[in-house]
Amino acid sequence: MRGWLRIFRVGLVVGWQDFRAFWTPATWLFGWLARIITSAAIWVLLGRMTQVPGQAEYLLVGSAATAGVGSFAIAAAAWDQWEGTYPLLVIAPTPMAPALMGRMFIWVGHWIASAFAAFAILMLVFGWRPDWHALLAVPIGVILLAISTFCLSLFLGSLVRLAPALRNILINILTTVIVAFCGVSTPLAFWPRWLQAIAEILPATHGVTAIRGMLDGRAPGAVGAELGLEALVGLGWLAAALATTEAIAEAGRADGSIEFS
Repeated sequence: MRGWLRIFRVGLVVGWQDFRAFWTPATWLFGWLARIITSAAIWVLLGRMTQVPGQAEYLLVGSAATAGVGSFAIAAAAWDQWEGTYPLLVIAPTPMAPALMGRMFIWVGHWIASAFAAFAILMLVFGWRPDWHALLAVPIGVILLAISTFCLSLFLGSLVRLAPALRNILINILTTVIVAFCGVSTPLAFWPRWLQAIAEILPATHGVTAIRGMLDGRAPGAVGAELGLEALVGLGWLAAALATTEAIAEAGRADGSIEFS
């Protein structure tokens, strides 16, 4: 375990350098955050246009809770391969998973910061004032949602090593699926039963439901059950990701199918 943590920490340092290469404080605030806020605000304005009671708040919570989720993490899984360091990771006498996890995990902080900022700005702009006691619990749901989505991103990131050119396509697919089918912009009950069943095992579905339950004053037991399901979904995808990562690494060792680009 100590070895895993050490490798994870080094991977996290590399991920931090990735993040710094993408963003400065100014570009993050006025580039990234401005994009996220305007995108979420459009959903809220659409909710107001429907004139359905509670629709704007429904879309505000869904958009803010998932602001930025899924971005860049899957791409980060392919960067070692593009940079030529993937073969070194594969032949190293240590598991590859903690290095991959560390480099990708920096984007979880990015997602969480984006969600917190989106909640604060959208509530201020649209004048929504939920109970402050409920707001204190929202970070729990946001953090769990981000980590659960990271576990699915880790799984997809392990697969993208087989076809690195698909990394950005997978990012777009992941974010679209979360927004469309996980209760972010459309109630889960709207979709057919078979699609609801798939959504139940996707991250964000139970996390968004739990956050809405907190803000709507639902019973703590019901909210806790949704948080527990979100954690369970995340653990399932984490197990799949760890197994897939090591299987692909072992296959590369066995047949020499390790490429530098």
